[in-house]
Amino acid sequence: MILIKMSMRNIALVIGGLFFSLMGWGQGELSVCAGGGMNTILTHPTMDQPLGDGSLSQADALKAPGFMLSSRFLYFFGSGHLGFGSGADMIQYRSKLNLNGRMVTPSYDDVNGQSFDLIQAYEGWQEKQRIFAFEFPLGIYYKANFSDKTNLVCGLGGKWVVPAFSRYQITEGTYSVSGYYPQTDAVIEDLPHHGFVVTSPVAYGGLNTRMAFSLYGEAGLNLGISDHMFFHIGLYCNYGMTNIISDKKHTPDKWDDFMVDNESAFSLRITEKARLFSVGLKLGVTIPTNEEGNTQGVSQSDRINRSIE
Repeated sequence: MILIKMSMRNIALVIGGLFFSLMGWGQGELSVCAGGGMNTILTHPTMDQPLGDGSLSQADALKAPGFMLSSRFLYFFGSGHLGFGSGADMIQYRSKLNLNGRMVTPSYDDVNGQSFDLIQAYEGWQEKQRIFAFEFPLGIYYKANFSDKTNLVCGLGGKWVVPAFSRYQITEGTYSVSGYYPQTDAVIEDLPHHGFVVTSPVAYGGLNTRMAFSLYGEAGLNLGISDHMFFHIGLYCNYGMTNIISDKKHTPDKWDDFMVDNESAFSLRITEKARLFSVGLKLGVTIPTNEEGNTQGVSQSDRINRSIE
């Protein structure tokens, strides 16, 4: 794992060095933006059984908004239409889970020497999740010039996603544990010394996340506000291709190993996978980084005069 992290860091340093070296001589431009939209965590929670009162099992993942900060350096070849770009983003992702149902796990009671079914019931369970991630894009870009003061830039590519901070918070609901013993066809509950309890937790903690990969697309309109600066308004979209949550799941297998009322549902088999998704608006400025790029805001006659000189 240490070697992987070191190699990733070296790749990031090489890419960063490449783009900063291009800033001195290519048709380059630097954009810095802030914005937000539907930045959420896509997951499909499932419950094994409905609650005992006959109501339907429910496991809903609700989307939530978040904010983002973005920077891009773009380098365009030849005529200045086709190029590539990279940069760094910081995006906040948010989501919420509503759970009503039961999870049933074959377990073993090593005190009584019996096999039994562990029943974990979630009623009115509400849990919020947040992930802050640094994202490093690399993509292909196309620029269409409408005038000396206006152009449209579109890009497609991939992102390396590095979670920096993650958190969950359980805000409402009850969690109960009981056991079904097939030997006697009995359900044992409300037996605290045996771990069969009913609790109403209000808990929080960190999520087990890992690095991931996303596809992204963006389009932005640059409007000249001076010879050396453009106002940028754009749209962004990111779609996670890999699981952001660690595959390690807490699956109790003994009677004294199922007190998970203070764990996130992302740590249980209720949620097998979670991917990041975002779509929204960003605003900022675009600055040409060289003399040739600065001519975007200069009239055609001035360019001819400069070429004659």
